[in-house]
Amino acid sequence: MWMELLQVFRAGDPMEKLASDFQTMLLTVKDMGGLVEPHIFSMDLSLESSKKVYDLDVQVNKLERKIRKRMVAHVSLGRGNIPYCLLLMTLVKDVERIGDYLKNISEINRLGGGQIPESDLRTELEDLVALAMVLLNETSEILREQNRERAIELIQEGRAAGKRCDKLLVQLAKSDFNAAQTSSMVLLTRFFKRLGGHYVNILSSIVMPLHKVDFFDEKLLEEIQQDSDNTGGGAE
Repeated sequence: MWMELLQVFRAGDPMEKLASDFQTMLLTVKDMGGLVEPHIFSMDLSLESSKKVYDLDVQVNKLERKIRKRMVAHVSLGRGNIPYCLLLMTLVKDVERIGDYLKNISEINRLGGGQIPESDLRTELEDLVALAMVLLNETSEILREQNRERAIELIQEGRAAGKRCDKLLVQLAKSDFNAAQTSSMVLLTRFFKRLGGHYVNILSSIVMPLHKVDFFDEKLLEEIQQDSDNTGGGAE
């Protein structure tokens, strides 16, 4: 579905800028993640870096409003492409929510969170964070290159990570962390589950028809994977 969207918004179309603005949104939240990632467990993000995160989030929000406004104007003038406008409307909301979660992660130390000590539970969360960062760093390129094989791989890993987050929350309820440490672990687990979920939604636009974006039909994914294997996979 994403490739069809690019075809619609390409080469001289007055809506062409929308695809570019959407990619800018993805790159902006990627920059936010780069600022936040080194301080996730130490809770020592500086005020200067925190302000940069906030400023970047404002940029994401402005881009979302800009894209939505232009899409509404486009549809109101009867210029067609309504299915693709609906798709982009969904995707920009996913990116806006990713920006919000990254901002929330940067705020945990001010919400009563504390530094998280080494432990098996922290190791599990570190692994989940690492996967979320892979999604954050690769999604823009996957969309640009239409790499369906990699998209399917990350969709499956992202869905499995969501289930791991749920299990981790159950384990945290039985841990001996103090209140501040538990607060940090719980908030991080929840925020990263949702962050990963929104990236999985975006990646689904590559492999799912419009009516199934955000929905994961396992049978359809298997068929797409088999087709990808038979044709060589990779970017189109």
